Amino acid sequence: MLEWLDLHSGSLAGVSTLVLVLITGYYAWTTRALVRETRATLKGANRATLQERLDRISALCIQDPTLFLRLNDDDATGEEQDSRFHIANMFLGVLEEAYMQHSLEHSMSDEDWAAWVATTDAFLPKVYIVRYWQRVAPTFEPGFQRFINERQRALVS
Repeated sequence: MLEWLDLHSGSLAGVSTLVLVLITGYYAWTTRALVRETRATLKGANRATLQERLDRISALCIQDPTLFLRLNDDDATGEEQDSRFHIANMFLGVLEEAYMQHSLEHSMSDEDWAAWVATTDAFLPKVYIVRYWQRVAPTFEPGFQRFINERQRALVS
């Protein structure tokens, strides 16, 4: 028996290596599938969280039907600390998160981002938002600042 093992040890080592390679390949394939599923789940959760936050802003606008209109008050300075301040702050925070997911993390599709840009275009040209942004822009991520500045220039011009 020992002679047989001595005679075939190279073959056994080769077969053992092949088996280990096959097992490792299987685990790599399985892990890759789990990563894809986890990524899809996280993207869905991120999308739902952003939508929930945007829905909360919409609910506040519904509760106070004049709120959205008051964002376009020509006398607004952007420094008023009323409901416009809170809605502007909430919206820009949600939008920055969407921007980060799309531009930096690449966890948001271009189609979803296009919908966020369309929503943004309804808010950004409002007088209060323009003036508020001038004051708070430095508190946001630089890439997001550039995005808002470019959108506002395109919309307000």
